[in-house]
Amino acid sequence: MATNSASIDTNDITDTFLQNLQQGCIESGFDVCDPIHTAWYNNLIEKEGHVKKGTLKKLPVPDTRNITEDERSAAEVSSSSLSSLSYNAVLIGNSKSIWPEFIKWIHARYKLNDVDVICHDDNDEDERKKELDLILQNNPFDEFVTDTLLQVLKSCFDERGAGAGEEPTNPSGISSYEIFWSSGNRSKVDLNSIKVTNTNTNTKNATTEQYHCYASKDESFLVSMQRVAKVTGKYWHDEDGTKLCVHPTFGTWKAFRAVVVFHNCHSEHSSSSAGEERRIPLQPPYCPCPVLDNEIQAAKEVMEYAIRVSSGISNIDYGARSTSIVSGDGSNDGSNDQDRLCTYLHNTVTPGSDWSKVPPSMKPWIQLRDCITIGRDEHKYSDPQLLYHYTKDPDILISELKKRIDGLASINSFS
Repeated sequence: MATNSASIDTNDITDTFLQNLQQGCIESGFDVCDPIHTAWYNNLIEKEGHVKKGTLKKLPVPDTRNITEDERSAAEVSSSSLSSLSYNAVLIGNSKSIWPEFIKWIHARYKLNDVDVICHDDNDEDERKKELDLILQNNPFDEFVTDTLLQVLKSCFDERGAGAGEEPTNPSGISSYEIFWSSGNRSKVDLNSIKVTNTNTNTKNATTEQYHCYASKDESFLVSMQRVAKVTGKYWHDEDGTKLCVHPTFGTWKAFRAVVVFHNCHSEHSSSSAGEERRIPLQPPYCPCPVLDNEIQAAKEVMEYAIRVSSGISNIDYGARSTSIVSGDGSNDGSNDQDRLCTYLHNTVTPGSDWSKVPPSMKPWIQLRDCITIGRDEHKYSDPQLLYHYTKDPDILISELKKRIDGLASINSFS
């Protein structure tokens, strides 16, 4: 990759590193891996007044200055080669491709824990079923996302060009990175530490002697994933109807899981001259609205109805089996209707193994994505995936596991 060393320093995400990361993400079911500069996001939330109001915080940025149009032209930098400039973060997410990987991950974990209640019927069935229920009730999807992305990132740095018996090299100059999860949790990984530490209680992934990973619930840091997606230039943010990001091809059938911010090595490893400021690549133009006006209006009406049927204690039908998942601070209830609504949508288990069992107050939230026709026929989530994301009903996972196990048994019978 040809670059101008005067304008590139070790905080860059190089083309090779980005390609390896994107490939690892795709193979694991995360087919969204878009490079950004955190300054783009920071500028947007500051312009919208969120920083002043304290509703959103800025993401970390290196010392930077903006690259001018003249500099862009002189360097013959086109929008297709912007990854050669100083990106310092990526947005990671998924389409429907994540679902089979998730089910495969659960199946592998059951084998690891010797939970074979789906396949066997013996005297230990009750005990194994209790273990299975415990795993599924704790919303394993969040653990799958955390475990898988940590492993994908780890593999990118495990393969940094070292030969047999050699220490891994770091041509990208990245010494650490932070993961800002969509849940508001914040993880940090120090690539230069040899201490094995992982205090993230939501994951059991193994670390190696080259990794120091820790998460602090005291450092919760909520990032607006919709706004991060907006500044990539690949998504239109529907602020009036669905409140979701709409992709010109995939429509609303994308979800964002994390923003990973990379930090460079110490200044003595930098290729830039002393006192020179790093440059921020020009932000791509915002994606124009790809949605018809009548669809936005329809989504707005569904949104208003969803809020109406889900607001207030007396109006929310949580369903017979609904249970709130206790949050990290031990609470399971918001201090007002908005907090309560967020708890209901993101941290509540409701019946939902089929549409007939979904509580009336949850159905409009699930149907909201359907208001946008773009991508609906080709990229819409399957019913099990769609219903599970909203209801977190463990019965859905049991049914999907049975399908997978039966499918593998059928394949083995022909081999």
